Amino acid sequence: MEGLGTDLNMRMKPPIIVVLATAVSCIAVAPDVLAQPVLPAPFKVDVLSFRSAVSPAMSRVDVYVSMPFEALQFSEFNGTMVAEYTVTTTVRDTTGRKLFDSTYKRSVVEDDYAVARGKTGKADNAVRRYELRPGTYRIEIIARDVFGRRDHSVTRKVVVPALGSGSADMSSVMLASDIEQRGERFSIVPYVGDVVWSNEVSLFAFVEIYLKENSGRYILTWNIEATDGRTLALGQGEPFLAERSIIQSFVPLLTPQRMIPGTYSLRLRLHPVSGSDVADTSVVLAERSRPYVVPRSMTGAVLSDVTKAIKQLIYVADQSDIDVIQGGTTEIDRLSRFEEYWKKIDPTPSTVRNEALEEYYSRIEQANRRFKSYTEGWLTDMGRVYIIYGEPLNTERFTAQNGVSIVTRWLYPNNLSFTFEDNTGFGDYRLRTPVPANAKYTYRR
Repeated sequence: MEGLGTDLNMRMKPPIIVVLATAVSCIAVAPDVLAQPVLPAPFKVDVLSFRSAVSPAMSRVDVYVSMPFEALQFSEFNGTMVAEYTVTTTVRDTTGRKLFDSTYKRSVVEDDYAVARGKTGKADNAVRRYELRPGTYRIEIIARDVFGRRDHSVTRKVVVPALGSGSADMSSVMLASDIEQRGERFSIVPYVGDVVWSNEVSLFAFVEIYLKENSGRYILTWNIEATDGRTLALGQGEPFLAERSIIQSFVPLLTPQRMIPGTYSLRLRLHPVSGSDVADTSVVLAERSRPYVVPRSMTGAVLSDVTKAIKQLIYVADQSDIDVIQGGTTEIDRLSRFEEYWKKIDPTPSTVRNEALEEYYSRIEQANRRFKSYTEGWLTDMGRVYIIYGEPLNTERFTAQNGVSIVTRWLYPNNLSFTFEDNTGFGDYRLRTPVPANAKYTYRR
């Protein structure tokens, strides 16, 4: 996601290299800011807490909204595509009393029509900040598409912690898709929301660390845990010297290429470092966690049965390509070759999505639902035509001259048509019009 790096630089205090206390026996475990993951649609939300620069009795709460372009209605204006939306944020306490109620408008200008329609997954990001006392709140967000005249709302329960009360403490964990250090400042492109859309997205975990003392060396470690306590991935950042009471730090999240869809916890911990730059993981000075959600997707469903997915390539790939993929000596090797094949025909190689793969296997899924007979739908004659050519423009259905068989004719552009006949009465339609020998699926925008 793009567009917030500059905005964040203007609003965030310059990163301060923190000096940590030598008394490391006190553990400050900060409660999670988000009590539970919420998957709003169509926009994403993050609510993050940092130590307030206004008052030690308050916390700074940043409310991020990320609006994907495909959720907005764009209008053409002077050769560009323009969209507008408003965001209303209401903060209430546990009694329902309204503490803040603010509305702001965002204008989005895009030169490329395809990008405006969501081709690259681009989104518009915005942030608003509030000073709140530690406690539990309800934050209501209403986003209104001005041109489309559609409203979407999200409500979050938020626990705002008291930060900086112990010898060491930590802000909320911000996910970032890009971080660049410029002197004493970080330029950050946040990745908004708990849903990690693809394991191919390179993410960082960013936090502020608050310390009572300015001394010692420290390190951040991270791990992703399943609900049963299993660790799926872990790692650590680089050791750093604490020179100030507030330090901004981040770690790259190197996760497995393929994670099973589900809700996990991403946990960061702060440890002291010995003179040999070895982390003493038995001592945890502070920690913070947040949800880490791997969603179900068409790609994930396909890769769950690679052998079958390779067989289903017959309507898009040449036999020579299938032979190369099946020639892999291990399942991992075959999977790698399978993915390389789809990368070659990815219509948007600069994005994490492969629209051709998604459309092709969604057609197979539809064929299985609609055309199943004595075999799976994708192996039927109707399934084959549907997967290659898609939904027909028109369908004709009538009884054959023999008075028994049911005939169905699918009509496509350019005078293309296919005739199917069921002479069993059980929906076993057989193709009576030959499919061109070289007919293959082709992705069309």
